[in-house]
Amino acid sequence: MKWHALATGMLLPFFVLTARAQQSASGRAWLVGHAHIDLSWLWPRSETIHEVCPLTFRNVLDLMDQYPDFVFAQSSAQVYRWMELYYPKDFQRIAERIKSGQWEVVGGSWDEHNTNIPCGESLVRQHLYGKRYFMERFGVDVRVGWLPDVFGFNWNMPQIYRKSGIHYFLTHKLKWQVERNNPPIPFPYHVFWWEAPDGSRVLAYHTVGGYGERITAKDILEDLDTLRQKHGIEDLLVVYGRGDHGGGPMPDMLERAHELAQRRDFPKILFAKAVDYFDHLKELSREHAFPVVRDELYVKTHRGTLTTDSQVKRDNRRCEELLLNVEKLSVLARALGGDYPSEQLRSLWERLLFGQVHDNLDGSSVKHVYLDAATDYADIKREGGILLDRALRTISKRINTVGPTELALVVFNTHSWPRTEVVKLDLSQVGSTTASVRKADGTELPAQIVQDEDGRFLVFVAQDVPALGYRTYFLKPGTQPSPGSTDLRVKDLALENSFLRVELDKRTGYVKTVFDKRLNRNVLAPKGLGNVLEIYEDQPPNAPGGEPAWNIYLGARTVLQEPESLEILERGPVRARIRVVHRFGGSQFWQDVILYAGSDRLDFEFRADWHERYKFLKVAFPVAAQNDYATYEIPYAVIQRFTHLIKEPVATEMELPPRAWEPADQLKFEVAALRWIDLTDRSGEFGITLLNDCKYGHSVAGDTMRISLLRGPRRGYPRTPEAWADQSEDPIVGIHHVRYALVPHPGDWRQGDAVRRGLSFNEGFVLHVLKGRQGDLPGEFSVMEVAPANVIVGAIKRAEDGEHAILRLVETAGRPATALLRFAKGPSKVTETDLIEWDKYVPSRSYDVVGNEVSVSMAPFEIKTLRLYF
Repeated sequence: MKWHALATGMLLPFFVLTARAQQSASGRAWLVGHAHIDLSWLWPRSETIHEVCPLTFRNVLDLMDQYPDFVFAQSSAQVYRWMELYYPKDFQRIAERIKSGQWEVVGGSWDEHNTNIPCGESLVRQHLYGKRYFMERFGVDVRVGWLPDVFGFNWNMPQIYRKSGIHYFLTHKLKWQVERNNPPIPFPYHVFWWEAPDGSRVLAYHTVGGYGERITAKDILEDLDTLRQKHGIEDLLVVYGRGDHGGGPMPDMLERAHELAQRRDFPKILFAKAVDYFDHLKELSREHAFPVVRDELYVKTHRGTLTTDSQVKRDNRRCEELLLNVEKLSVLARALGGDYPSEQLRSLWERLLFGQVHDNLDGSSVKHVYLDAATDYADIKREGGILLDRALRTISKRINTVGPTELALVVFNTHSWPRTEVVKLDLSQVGSTTASVRKADGTELPAQIVQDEDGRFLVFVAQDVPALGYRTYFLKPGTQPSPGSTDLRVKDLALENSFLRVELDKRTGYVKTVFDKRLNRNVLAPKGLGNVLEIYEDQPPNAPGGEPAWNIYLGARTVLQEPESLEILERGPVRARIRVVHRFGGSQFWQDVILYAGSDRLDFEFRADWHERYKFLKVAFPVAAQNDYATYEIPYAVIQRFTHLIKEPVATEMELPPRAWEPADQLKFEVAALRWIDLTDRSGEFGITLLNDCKYGHSVAGDTMRISLLRGPRRGYPRTPEAWADQSEDPIVGIHHVRYALVPHPGDWRQGDAVRRGLSFNEGFVLHVLKGRQGDLPGEFSVMEVAPANVIVGAIKRAEDGEHAILRLVETAGRPATALLRFAKGPSKVTETDLIEWDKYVPSRSYDVVGNEVSVSMAPFEIKTLRLYF
């Protein structure tokens, strides 16, 4: 017995060591060299262009000469474009290494962009221009999506990827989810299928290590063991090389890799392309049931970047809308004999897409970056405005604008359904301080002269402006507008029309009642006040450490109470406006509560002179609707999220995505949305949609809906008390403008038409004033209309190759639909293509043209791209 015990004690360590050695020797490490390059961040773009890129890439190219088996992957068409423009000899060397197979192009997008803040069409253009650039310059069709450092990923990205020919996706940022959360709940997978709401899938790899590894035996063994334990696979992807400010792989890293490759007791080392690793994973998926994630990939840190630097986010949205309108109207102008400015538009898009790189649009870069960005946005607005005016002139000179007065106003509707909206015409365009407005038959419309910080305007309601078309009105400068007869009434601090009765609280200036006459109820919470300004302490507890520009540190809340002033500014007939002014610290806030005649929407115009440091400003609406989850617009789709106050399982299941509550949901206390969020009562009888014109951070806690308005963090990394006190990097102070609105509705967000309401609120009519003249087009016209309401037009543009038009359709309600396209003049042929316009990534299909109509089947949340030949 003793001998047996002794033998066991002697041999057991030997067997254990042998087993470990055998396990260590199994598996494979696929090594992909990389240089993560932030196109501008803690340094200006000029430094990236003339230092980071050339030095990094020359280092990589020299290593390729020294190590023939070394393989390197680089994303972002923008960095290649810079090399092409400024360093053509180095660019040629890169092209040669791409051809030889040592240099791999990944990403397929213009840059490593934010995915939550850009609109759906911007994300399409990231890949349209990125993939086409790589094909034109290098003959490469990129298949690996590459966003290692982006702060969260919207649920619809797999569809955009697949319809752009991208089958795989790599990120690292999900690893950060264990930080700064209570409780810490890490993302559970490293290899998984990521599925969009339409069912599109990409195979995703969430790196076990970082995206700038140094290559050590310990890290490789531990990371490989993690993959074995979680997914039962023996293949690890290692992304190595210095990053952020570039650098890339270093000689010592390659020497260590070669040393490990010689060891018989170590996993096999492969110098490989990322796409080869993913192809191998796809083969493994036949034997391994990799999990499927049908949801957004929410990064539970850096939530503050949804709000930090409000101006850059506002400029981005205005420029997105401008370029999309220029394209739509230029297509029509081209059909009437004008030019389509393809090259100018592509250049403007590329500048806008550069601004959407994650650190820039997120607001987490240094001040110099935003000085450059302000110049970019000003140029886009100026040059885009010139192109817009050119298209408007081309179209308008063909319209018969002879009417009851000498001056005509053509009101263009660039959306695919007839719209009734308010027109706000700058009176400087007519050279007068007053004007009246008439329909073509001479009937004078109720109108109103209003004055605000931007100037003096004529305001009236344009009824049923045709879809993707226009209606002509007529102006008489120098005359007072007709008050007419409208349903708008003002009494004390109450505003009322046929749909709503709105009352303000005299003590605070906040809204105490929004009574919807259709619903026969106040849609605000009992005894609750809406439009409430809340200011939170927002300073890292470990100051002067922390990442204040990135992260939210909500502390004590202050609710602004007694206003400095409360005044009725306008009494109709078109709009009524009450202004509430509050002060806090060194800041001042103006809140205009606005109700329009005949409107079921309550508008708010907010202006702030903001000078707070380490504060977070939100506006809150406690509402009567009760539910465990809310609905949010995301790029070209919709998502639902549980309210973050829920701390334990509930019986409710969401629809989008279809799942029950999970513990990680309680950490979603700040989430992304585009133009709207909606809270529908669990009865399904009514709901409230909250619209915005430039905000992205939102929260719904219980019955309270909030929009995040402003933050006041310092830029960069304040590592010392001196840096913490230095406010020179804080660009957020100053004047900020926001519009938002509350829309009660019967039924849910679909019945409330939230998607189209959000688009209409953001994109008003396009106006063009001209002297009346004879023309061959009627005074009212629709180029195309799309039905039903859940199918919208995302874009109309000229094809990248050819004279025909490209039409982007989007199903927005998560319901199958047959879209009916009614044209003024039917196309001769309609075919389907992919997002890159290569006819490669979606099944080839033609659609019958019957008269002037085309019927197109749409799957839930499908993005469909059509070629229109006329």
